[in-house]
Amino acid sequence: MTLHCLHSGEEFSPTRSNQKFASRANQIKYNNQLAKQRREAIKPHSQILVQNRNVLIKVLGKETRKTVSKDYLLGAGFNFLYYTQSCKSGDKAYQCIFEFGLCQYAPNQYEIRKIK
Repeated sequence: MTLHCLHSGEEFSPTRSNQKFASRANQIKYNNQLAKQRREAIKPHSQILVQNRNVLIKVLGKETRKTVSKDYLLGAGFNFLYYTQSCKSGDKAYQCIFEFGLCQYAPNQYEIRKIK
C-alpha cells in the first residue's frame, strides 16, 4: 500500500497504520506551516491589542488606578473596539486588555486599573 505525503505529496509506503507523512521532517514542516497560518490570521488583531496594552502601560505609569478622558486615550492611539475579556469588580464592569481594565463611569471618562 502506498500513500501520498500530506506535506510534499510524494508517494511513500507507511510503516504505521496512522502514518500520513513520508518523514518526520515533512510532518514538522507541515505543522509549522499550519501554525504560521494561524498566527498570520490573528496578527492584525494581536497588533491592536498590544498597542492598546502599551497605551495603558504608558498612561498608568507606576500607578495602579487612574482616571482619563476618552479623547486622551484616542489621542494616545487606543482602539476601543478591541478587548481580551470582560470582568466585574464589585458593582463595576470592566473591559480588559490583558492585565488592565477599563470602566466607563461618565460619558467621556474612563477609569483604568491594573487587575491583580
